[in-house]
Amino acid sequence: MPIQLPKLQKKKTDSPFEETAESKPVRRTVKKRPIIIAAGVALLAAVFLLGRLGKSGQAVTISLSDTSVLLRSDLQNLISATGTVESASSMMVYSTVNYTVQEVLVEVGDYVEEGQLLAKLDDQHIQDQIDSQEASLSVTGGTSAASVAAARDNYEQFRDALNEGLNPSILSAESAVTNAYTSYTNAVTAYDRYKEGLDTGENATLLGQDTALRNARAALESAQETYYNAQDALTRSENDIRDAQDDLREAQDDLAEAEDDLDDAEDDLDRAERQLKNLGNGYSSDISRLEMEMSALQGQMGSVEDPMQQAQMAEQLAEMQREMLSLSEDQRDYATDQAELTQDVSKLTQEVAQLTSKVSQLEASVKSYENVLKQAEYARDNCEQQVTAAERNMRNSEESYAAAITQYNATVTTVDQSLADYAKAVETSYEAYQTAQTNLEAAKVSAQNQLQSYRDNLNSAYAGSNKAVNEVSLRQLRADLADTNVTAPVSGTVTAVYAEVGSAGAGLLFVIEDIDNLVVSTSVKDYDVGVVKTGMPVTIKSDSTGDQIFDGEIASIAPTADKTPAGAVNTSGGDVSFATDVNVLSQDSGLRIGMSVRLNFVVDEAKNVMSVPYEAVYENAGGEKCVLAAVEQEENKYLLVEYPVTTGMENDLDIVVEGKDLQDGMRVVSEPSLYVPYAGQVLEVGAGLRSNNPIMMGGF
Repeated sequence: MPIQLPKLQKKKTDSPFEETAESKPVRRTVKKRPIIIAAGVALLAAVFLLGRLGKSGQAVTISLSDTSVLLRSDLQNLISATGTVESASSMMVYSTVNYTVQEVLVEVGDYVEEGQLLAKLDDQHIQDQIDSQEASLSVTGGTSAASVAAARDNYEQFRDALNEGLNPSILSAESAVTNAYTSYTNAVTAYDRYKEGLDTGENATLLGQDTALRNARAALESAQETYYNAQDALTRSENDIRDAQDDLREAQDDLAEAEDDLDDAEDDLDRAERQLKNLGNGYSSDISRLEMEMSALQGQMGSVEDPMQQAQMAEQLAEMQREMLSLSEDQRDYATDQAELTQDVSKLTQEVAQLTSKVSQLEASVKSYENVLKQAEYARDNCEQQVTAAERNMRNSEESYAAAITQYNATVTTVDQSLADYAKAVETSYEAYQTAQTNLEAAKVSAQNQLQSYRDNLNSAYAGSNKAVNEVSLRQLRADLADTNVTAPVSGTVTAVYAEVGSAGAGLLFVIEDIDNLVVSTSVKDYDVGVVKTGMPVTIKSDSTGDQIFDGEIASIAPTADKTPAGAVNTSGGDVSFATDVNVLSQDSGLRIGMSVRLNFVVDEAKNVMSVPYEAVYENAGGEKCVLAAVEQEENKYLLVEYPVTTGMENDLDIVVEGKDLQDGMRVVSEPSLYVPYAGQVLEVGAGLRSNNPIMMGGF
């Protein structure tokens, strides 16, 4: 189940660890236990104060990898086992006489009827013995007592050794069977343990790679987050630069405008001061001079008697009075102009002072904005360096994550190969065990044949002295002659042919089996035997038939535990097992006798139900069983809502839940212990919480 490297996105959606069946790491079986929330007042106060702040004051986020999608499906409670395909009916065909195979009439795969001739043994030796016995009956005489005694001793010694279980060939074959059986059970135990470790998610190699993969993914997400934050900081710094540049230009424009106003005000002040200066000393001296002249002329007019002269002097005095009036008016205008110019000079002086102060302030403001711009440019340079470093770190994290995926996939391949090797070892050891059993049967038949040979020799020794004995021997030889024709004891398909033309015909020659009716030979552990019942449905899979699943049914469970060849309960694998047969119900399955298969006993099943990981169900402060749902509000934002549920059937991983508010497609938090403190809050999608987060609720 290879894992593909996810495409990086600025806006995070589903985490790549919200995995499908293709990318999901091996799931770990955890101890079943209810989750009880101790919602104390102090804890609620702490949660309220913390609010949506996590470690280091950062905003709490939810990782979609901490949720699972609620969908309807079928849930099964299964017990796994392994077994070997066998025939429901099997018959081994042995030869009772030890003569050379002359002809083999069938091949593997041939269907034979009961009584059909399978092989022909060379009967010449028996025929010769019959001819000899028949000839001896017509000849008088006998065999010496010494010959009879010797033949009897040989026969009895061999018979006694055989009866006492001391035959060397049989002892050796029995030892080989015991060793082969031990090897087979050890191989099955090793396979079961390895596969159980895989099924329960406890394989150390996969766990290590799964941890490494998750760590690499977390490092990648952290590096991506750092990179995006650095980009955002760079954008903000560039915006700060533009704002500082705008402020600086505005301040420079204000300064230029204020300097222009100051120049204009200074020019106006200069003109007003010059005008005030050009007014001179005024008209006071001219008026004083004219008053003196008018006074002198009036004095002269008193001493002049000539009317004409008086008239002239009067006219001159009138002219002087008019001039005095004009000077008085001019003096009044001068005073007005002087007051106005003085006021203008005062106003312009004040305006120049104000503009000078404003220019100074604007010059300081320009310098301040220049400093702000420099600081913003410095911050921008630092952000660019941080973006470069964060991007480099993110690329390195991408490479590390890709390498972790490659290593994980390689580990999965290695583990699968190891499982196949264990299965092959089981198959090989079982074949060796069957071969050892066959050899044991052959040794027993050979010993019986040897005993028969000694008996024949004894009968031959008696033949010369006892005609009745010779007749018995002759009948035995004729029976042996009939046994040289090996026939099928039952109807069925020939699945093994051990007879070879030219080889000895003693021992196992053929195996005839019913290949249309198959059974799987397996075993049930003692801790499961109380649950597994006859008639229970079973699913069957084989590496040889790919992903096909075949139907089966438990036919029988042994009443006693498996025993060793010595008769003791077999505990070599650490557990006591009970032999079990499973009927294969599927027709044309493609399963073949001797195949290793994997079985699942269907203990319980629920159809079209909603189920969640076992740890997703918890008890709230009111004692209600609940699940915590993440309800999408808007893009990348989820509201945490607590829903009461009732529970049903469960297996080692999941449990059936029902609730009026539950809906298909709803996201349920897989580890509510991390997120219950934030129920009722809207969290953004992010890195989420981990089990080592200090913000934890009591009772978990």
